[in-house]
Amino acid sequence: MYKKMTKKFTLWIAFLSLLLLAGCAGGKQEETTVAQTEATTETAKKEVSLDGKWKIYNLRESLESILIYYNSVNQLNGALIMLFAAEKGTIASELTIKGNSAEYHGAYDMNISFEGYYDSQFDSKEVSKEEGLKRYQSYVEFLFKKFPDAVGGLSEDKQTLDGTIKNGKVDTQAKTITFTAPIFFAGDIRATTAVLSEAPVTYSYSIENDILTLTVSGSDSLYNFPITIVLQFQKVQE
Repeated sequence: MYKKMTKKFTLWIAFLSLLLLAGCAGGKQEETTVAQTEATTETAKKEVSLDGKWKIYNLRESLESILIYYNSVNQLNGALIMLFAAEKGTIASELTIKGNSAEYHGAYDMNISFEGYYDSQFDSKEVSKEEGLKRYQSYVEFLFKKFPDAVGGLSEDKQTLDGTIKNGKVDTQAKTITFTAPIFFAGDIRATTAVLSEAPVTYSYSIENDILTLTVSGSDSLYNFPITIVLQFQKVQE
């Protein structure tokens, strides 16, 4: 009987050892699979190419980073009105990059953006909406057409502005993108630290995962305080 018990005990020990070895192997295999997945994910992160199409990401945050500098504290309501109108009226905001060249395409609803412009600019309402709309359309058209690389403009019925800023220069060494006209959203909402300047605008860029971040910094031309504008675009999978 003692021999039988010893044999059974030995068999149990062997069985438990096999389970332990299987568990260790499974654990190692799981660890290997996790490590491979993480490595693949990390490789995918690194391999996101700058080339391709990028659409605006976190539109409100991008607009806020511009409009926070537009109005003084006592005109905060005007900035908020413009923010909501621009966010609601933006139809397109996208970058297309190929090699060392870039294009920006933007489009927005003129009627919605005009409402924000009118309410923020003509508080006393001394200008009628009809007259204000005419002024706004002329102003936007002038603002857009004064840049040499601006193509497009107001639609025939003047309901939308749809335009492209061509001939952007990409410097992959310096990690910058330069346009002769600033990236725009609605009316005079332009991503530049020098609103009154017609000089080219250079944006520093960085890529994390599938998000392209553009940053432009400088000083306000009137009050000389520092300005930093941050725009984000997400890679379009084609």
